[in-house]
Parts: sequence; structure tokens; C-alpha cells
Amino acid sequence: MTRLALIGADVLGTSIALGLKKAKPGQFEIVAAAADPDVLKTVKRMGAADRTHSSARKAVEGAEIIILDTPLIHTRDLLEALGPSIEPGAVVTDTGLIKTPVIEWANSFLPKGTHFIAGRPVPKADLAGLKDASAEVLTGAEYCIVAEPDSSSEAVQTLVSLAELCGARPFFLGAREHDTYSAAMGVLPTIISSALMSTTSSSNSWAEMSRVASSQFGDMTRLADRDPEESHAAAMVNPDDLVHWIDQMISSLYAFRNQVKGDKEELFGSFVNAWEQRARWQAGAVHPDDASMKPRINSGEAMAEMMVGSILMDRYRNMTGKSRKQWEYFRKG
Repeated sequence: MTRLALIGADVLGTSIALGLKKAKPGQFEIVAAAADPDVLKTVKRMGAADRTHSSARKAVEGAEIIILDTPLIHTRDLLEALGPSIEPGAVVTDTGLIKTPVIEWANSFLPKGTHFIAGRPVPKADLAGLKDASAEVLTGAEYCIVAEPDSSSEAVQTLVSLAELCGARPFFLGAREHDTYSAAMGVLPTIISSALMSTTSSSNSWAEMSRVASSQFGDMTRLADRDPEESHAAAMVNPDDLVHWIDQMISSLYAFRNQVKGDKEELFGSFVNAWEQRARWQAGAVHPDDASMKPRINSGEAMAEMMVGSILMDRYRNMTGKSRKQWEYFRKG
């Protein structure tokens, strides 16, 4: 039986534990540790842990696999505190948004003979909290593995196997590459959400405006509800890349601004392009050359299918029940 320590026991780590329990019943002994006793009760009640501890040091004793499922602001201190209690040969991984500093901390604080392999499960489901954890959360999801050149191949394979047992698809990135992408796909959305909340709430008419706020406004500002300390830490870890993506966002907004004031056809094309690119992403039809593709909204169906492929055309028909001839939905005024 493999002993696994789950430190933090948030929604991702708990989902991993549930996935392992489902895939290999009786083959994992899972010990969870968290500061909140209610979290530990919930995790045990869900069946994600066999035992729980309020002490993370006790939880990692004898563990062969250790998953740090904690906010970035606590990760450094946790690695430093746990280092002396982790046994040689143990494989340690994490679930966080940023990798470069975490790898540096692990190299500084974990004892010799311990293997740190950074990990990042990327579920497509919207996970609001621990209540959303399940054995199916990572089914079909991407699982990014960030290994160093000198990482143990056996340790890397351990994390690959763990991801696959949960139904995820492992893929590999370097730490710098991962963090660059993460700035755009993980941190930038929080910045945008917070900026929208700040922009609207600073209006002198906010009291009246708030009464007509739509569900779309609620969706767009949901990320502003994240713990400000955690959002701040994530933003400051990789500021140069984040500033680059903020500048790109400002450029896109300015283009929309000019189109709203002037070129209505170009504005329509921008909405079509955004619709198309999101649909391609949802359909799993994104390819390396997609970034250079420009939609031609005045073309016929043959051009549309050439651009987006039959996968997306089929997806569109399944969603709407419309025929290929009604792909011209884009051009309705």
C-alpha cells in the first residue's frame, strides 16, 4: 500500500485523492493535514482520507508521495518546516499556479534524496470550493508536469502515473515556460475581474448601477472574490510576464474602443473572432498555427469550414440544432 500525504486538502488535492481511491481501491493510504478542523472532517467524510492530522509534520511521516495543495503564500514556509520530517526517496509535488519560486524553495529546503516534481492539474470544471471535489474532476483534464533536467525519471513517472490514474492527460513544460503561460491564463483573468469591479464600483452612480448588475457581471467579477493576499502573491511572483499580458489586454481593449466609436464591421469581426477562438478551445480544436488565423466573416460556408474544421461545425450544430446553411448566424445584423 502506498502512503500519500495530502497537505492543505483543498479542492484539487482532494479530487486527486478521490480519483486515486476510485481508480485503485485499497492501494493508497491517504493522510490529510489542514489547519481547519472542519476541512479535515469534510475530507474524511467524502472518503478522500483514511486518517487526518492537524500537524502537517506528522502527516508526512512515512509518506512516499506528498501533495502540497496550499496557497502560494504558505508554500515556502511549509517546505521549510516539513523538510526535516520527509523521508529520503519521497516524491513531493504541488498543485499551484506558479512553479519557478516553488522549485527554488524545494531545492533549498527539502533533504537530499527527496524528489520534488512540480505539478499543475488544470480541470475544465468550475471549482468554487471543497464541495466541488470529486473523483471525476480531472477526467480528461490536462495535468502539467514541470520537471528539472536532473529530476529522477522514477519520480517523474510516479507523478505521471498519479495523473493518469485520476483520468488526466500529463504533458510537460519547463518552469519558465509554464509561468509565462500561467501569467496569461491564470493570473490575468483575476486582474481583469478585479479591474472591472474597481471600474464600476468607483462610479458615483454605483449604488444605482449595482441594482441592475446582470448575472454576466457576476460571472465576470467572480475572480475578484479570491483572497486578496493570494491574488497579490500570484501577481508579484512573475511581474514582467504579467505586465506584458496586461499591456496586450489594454491594446485589445483599445482596439474594441475604437471599433465601437467607428468601424462597426470591424467590431463585428472582433466578436466573431473571439466567438470562434473560444469555440475552438472548448472543442479541443486548437492548433499551433491558430494564433495567426484571421476570420473572414463575408465568406461562405466553405471558407468557414476550412477555417474552423468539421469538428467545430459539428459542435456548433449540436449546440444550436442549426444546419450548415445557418452558419451565417454570424452575419445577422
